[in-house]
Amino acid sequence: MKKFWNIMKKVLMVAGILSVATLFVIILTSAIKKHNQLVCKNVQVNIDYDSGLNFLGEGEIKDKLNALNGGDIIGKPFTGIDFRMVEREIRKNPFVQKARIFIDQSQSIVVDIVQKRPILRVINSDGVSYYISENNDRIPLNDNFTTHVAIALGNIETHRNTKRDSSVQAALYKLILFVRKDEFLNAVVDQVYVQENGEMDVIPKMGGHTVHFGLADEAMAEKFERLKIFYSEGLNKVGWTKYKSIDLRYKDQVVCEKRDTTNKQ
Repeated sequence: MKKFWNIMKKVLMVAGILSVATLFVIILTSAIKKHNQLVCKNVQVNIDYDSGLNFLGEGEIKDKLNALNGGDIIGKPFTGIDFRMVEREIRKNPFVQKARIFIDQSQSIVVDIVQKRPILRVINSDGVSYYISENNDRIPLNDNFTTHVAIALGNIETHRNTKRDSSVQAALYKLILFVRKDEFLNAVVDQVYVQENGEMDVIPKMGGHTVHFGLADEAMAEKFERLKIFYSEGLNKVGWTKYKSIDLRYKDQVVCEKRDTTNKQ
């Protein structure tokens, strides 16, 4: 009798396991069938407008989604949408830094976009104009939006890929990155003019003078520190319009040229 009950326990245990497995398969099959029937009910595009940038519009991103999927994406089954391909294509937009696409609980396709952030606008001697981003990517101009950043003018070569660009452009990028990290310099520097020999003249927003900066070399930080000290201890006392030029190219010196004379001081 004891042996019989032991056998029955094993039979019931196996039957229980088979029942649970069968139930799991039924639930899984039902879930897969339900998932395959899910369709897109809405498209939500989130662009980082709080950054102050407005290169992209929500409408153009929605149009791109529709174009990539051969028509209106709303009402289309999710199983028929290649999300990796769509995300990859949106990232190719020259104004997009990051893009993420996912489905939320309301069956909406959500597109989160971070725009590229310009730090410099280049207008070179060839008449070519574009932005350089904080990641050293080239950004084309936009007919619908212009951002206010420092401008680089003069002898800057034009190349297709800024990451393999001229040493001059690399130096400009280095200089502007340094300027933007300093609150005072970022508020002061308005333009940079590149001479034929690669040396740079920095033109501030006020004072009407030119700063002969020279090369953006290993002495760059020390040059800017001299300029900041001269502005705070010199020009704040004698006036910002007293000099027509300030020269930082000489080690441990600030050489100035008065506006009303050719004598240097």
